[in-house]
Amino acid sequence: MSVLALDRPAWRLQLPGWAWLLLPALALWPVWQRSLRRMSDGSDDPFGIVALATLLLVLWRERDQLAVTPRLPGLLLALLLSAAALLSQAWLPPLLRAVLAVLALFAALLAVRVPVQAWLAWCGLGLLALPLLSSLQFFIGYPLRVLTAEVSAWLLRAGGLEVGRQGSTLEVAGQLVMVDAPCSGIQMAWVAYFTAFATAAWLRLADRQLLRRLPLLGVLVLAGNILRNSLLVLQETGRLAWPAWMHEGTGLLVFVGVCALVLRYTAAGAVPQRAVPRHTPAAADRPLPPLLQGALLLAFGLLALSPLLGLPKSAPGPVERFVEWPQQFAGQPLQPLALSAVEQRFAAQFPGAIARFRAGAQVLSLRHVTRPTRKLHPAADCYRGLGYRIQAMSLQRRAQGGGLQRCFVASGQGPALRVCEYIEDAAGQSFTDTSAWYWAALGGGSTGPWLAVTVAEVLSP
Repeated sequence: MSVLALDRPAWRLQLPGWAWLLLPALALWPVWQRSLRRMSDGSDDPFGIVALATLLLVLWRERDQLAVTPRLPGLLLALLLSAAALLSQAWLPPLLRAVLAVLALFAALLAVRVPVQAWLAWCGLGLLALPLLSSLQFFIGYPLRVLTAEVSAWLLRAGGLEVGRQGSTLEVAGQLVMVDAPCSGIQMAWVAYFTAFATAAWLRLADRQLLRRLPLLGVLVLAGNILRNSLLVLQETGRLAWPAWMHEGTGLLVFVGVCALVLRYTAAGAVPQRAVPRHTPAAADRPLPPLLQGALLLAFGLLALSPLLGLPKSAPGPVERFVEWPQQFAGQPLQPLALSAVEQRFAAQFPGAIARFRAGAQVLSLRHVTRPTRKLHPAADCYRGLGYRIQAMSLQRRAQGGGLQRCFVASGQGPALRVCEYIEDAAGQSFTDTSAWYWAALGGGSTGPWLAVTVAEVLSP
């Protein structure tokens, strides 16, 4: 009788390495859905699409170098971060949950990454793919504009000009010049860091090399932004007799110059990591036991279903519905108007109350705010979200009260509109910038409740 030798290894279920990247990506679908909606509604610059496309291109190039089998610590970290992103709706704002989701995805990537592959540049591109520009403008835009205005004032004074600063506004020989949102440097910083991360990822720059370069990038962006702002102030006040088109041209030239310096600095002296073939001992890991693989699959599957199972959602903020609205505006009686369906849904979670009125040919949107909040969006963001094109933004003095207001022209959706806005606190102090108001309210420099006034009227043809 012959003996059958069982010399074949026992069959085991083993998912390929790339499949483990799909698990957190699919489980986090509610976060991606919200980010896509935010990126496409016009309220934020869709720069993230460029970062996402670059990241996918780089990962596709590296697909044959990922480890065949995943490492357990990275998968467990990805599972924990995914759970935190999905189950924290009642405590964390959407943007922070999106950051957790990106970190979860890159924790899974860490589990199948070959140790010499540059992970930091990939993660940077992933974070830049999020719709974060408007939030950055709201939270840190004003402090950056104040810093830019202050240093620009020093430079202009050194050139013999009489310059004063009030907040982020410069007064040059009695003429007000607004350091507005584009002058904060947020967009320039985004493009600069995108250039650095894309260059590092394409060159396979080691994480340590990239980490040493990151601090100086911020200095380059800040210096370029101060130079751009100083030149624009000189042009706006007539000190530089340049043609009108040089306003955009100056900004573009400085913008391109900063990005070119970032590219050169990131690539200079770089020692790229050598591509490692996929099937090498360094890339091979012990396969995960089938039972453990099944448990991980089940856990990620439950997370993907959790939004459909009625788990806790974001709790509505306190609503103050009974507000004594003003009866007149600029000598005109106010006639109440109904809120749209979108405005009603937004008002349900707004920390205060919202109302619309007609005053002659003007339409007023009044927002009564009870605490510092990100939900007090700038009017320009709201009009962009409705499909309007924003132009001719400037500071103007109000007819009533003598304070300043921020005005712009919104066009592209029917008749062009002239829109002006300001925020007034309980002591009568007014703000033209939501970021400035937020920091003043948060630091106790302004007391509530606050009234945000937005006035829109059709421009005469």
